[in-house]
Amino acid sequence: MPHTETKIGLARGTRDWLPADFARLTALEELLLDRFGRAGYARLRTPVLEPSELHERKSGAGIVSKLLSVSNGHHDDLCLRPELTASIVRAYTAAEPAPGLPWRVSASGPAFRHEKAPREGQSREFTQVGVELIGAPGAMADAEVIWLADWSLREAGVPRPVIRVGHVGLILEVLDRSGLPPAARVALVEMLSEAAAEGRDVRSLETALQRLSDWARTGLGDEAGPPIGTDDRGVDRLFRQLVPAVTGRREGHEVLGRLRRKWDLAHSLQNVLDRIRGHIQELADLKGPAPVVLERLETWYRDLAPDSVAALRSLVDLLRHHGVDSDRVELDLGFGRGIGFYSRMIFELVAPTSQGPVAVGGGGRYDGLARIFGGDRDDHGVGFAFGLERLANVLTRTGDQTGPPVTLLVAASAESLPTALGLAVALREDGHRVETYLNAGRPNTKEVDVAGHSLEERHRAFVVVGAMEDHESISLAEIGKEGPTRCVSREELTAFLRALSAGKTQ
Repeated sequence: MPHTETKIGLARGTRDWLPADFARLTALEELLLDRFGRAGYARLRTPVLEPSELHERKSGAGIVSKLLSVSNGHHDDLCLRPELTASIVRAYTAAEPAPGLPWRVSASGPAFRHEKAPREGQSREFTQVGVELIGAPGAMADAEVIWLADWSLREAGVPRPVIRVGHVGLILEVLDRSGLPPAARVALVEMLSEAAAEGRDVRSLETALQRLSDWARTGLGDEAGPPIGTDDRGVDRLFRQLVPAVTGRREGHEVLGRLRRKWDLAHSLQNVLDRIRGHIQELADLKGPAPVVLERLETWYRDLAPDSVAALRSLVDLLRHHGVDSDRVELDLGFGRGIGFYSRMIFELVAPTSQGPVAVGGGGRYDGLARIFGGDRDDHGVGFAFGLERLANVLTRTGDQTGPPVTLLVAASAESLPTALGLAVALREDGHRVETYLNAGRPNTKEVDVAGHSLEERHRAFVVVGAMEDHESISLAEIGKEGPTRCVSREELTAFLRALSAGKTQ
């Protein structure tokens, strides 16, 4: 007996896509890119391999911690891209001549994240499909992008997705007006970014606020370190964020004592922290239909965050003008997704399924990203991406997702084979998906089944050439429909297949 080698399995967090499933996946990808193109978003492609620094500068703790680094023996700091936006903005900053603005582009391709223990539905390799609108500020651009995400998702087969909208600019504006030192605000946003990446909301800021609050209560004359934790490295890291310009050679605990006296932390800072904590608790619970939430925002935050409140109201109005049903728009001000990367509006689309709601994509506004990448061009940007595989899985739960119709074409005899092959080529050139059965002389569906080439779910029409006395005769049957096989002309067959592709056959 010959020796049999051990099978090599899949890398954890990956999967194979065999022909039937892959056909559905690629058809879905093409449908989405087509709809993006109809709105003026031209396709581009960027490298899978990127400098790690590209993502470390702005992507946020949740993504940076999952970068898949690539070692090539030359000490180049490279990674497999974890998402598409950073690469597209990098390409925008480098393109010569500079693209005309607004720059509308779409892209699709693989992305990679190192999930240490992938949960069900999580992958280390996945495909993103999405758009970026660069060089267009304001609610008008935001509304266009949200509408496009919603419309393309409905075109793909999700009838009434929920549009969940948040606004990280609101919490950032509250922090900006709070009286905290600028570096302290940066540190709090970093903490919130890490928490949001783990699925938590703005309430996670309460932990960071409590640490600073406990420290402020320890007294002005105490030079000891704050009760933030027992790990000095953690304290030093926090205060490199808080006061990067003054730490110098001093340890974090030494700096804390000086800052406590300088800021009068036992009084003014404590009051600020208490106010912020109250706002965080309010925002975490502020969720519901857009009209209700907007009314509360006007009452509670019109003076604290006037720019963000006005932007949200304008966005909701513009979505209504785009024809988006207002009952599908949910405002969620505790929604912390992507904070640290996004600068203002954020959103995600949620598909209802028999097993509960599933988020299939999302995005937001990332003003300033081009500047962080060293660009000197307009740095406004907004976009979104779908997780293609996740969306494909959702669509199998929400309806018939058999993919584009395929015609099975059979030659009834050796004499009719040349005509059958010529017809197959002509139909393919006309844009139809045609499979030929390679053994001539099987004139009906039953015999094709017996021959081992079973009619499958993707087959929607069955064509036999030469079944009649005339070797060039064409017989047509629609799979799954009652009625006899009928003799048709080439023109009638082409018209039928076009109607079948459009879903208009009776």
